Amino acid sequence: MLLLIEVADSSLRFDREVRVPLYARHLIPEVWLLDLKHKRLEVYRDPGPEGHRQVLLPDRGQRIAPLALPEVEIAVADLW
Repeated sequence: MLLLIEVADSSLRFDREVRVPLYARHLIPEVWLLDLKHKRLEVYRDPGPEGHRQVLLPDRGQRIAPLALPEVEIAVADLW
């Protein structure tokens, strides 16, 4: 798996505190957590046993690409 996208509505806290660290322990290289309530994207990269060592919080005006597919840029605003 190269990218995992988790969509959170009412499960944001559980996703952030339980699922994302679990994905890091299993060395999923990149996780995008879409917070539907606040229309925010959290990007977790560089996984390890203690969690992801890089966390990005791009704003709605930015574009982002998965590490595995750098040519596939997505406007953060287009995620909603």
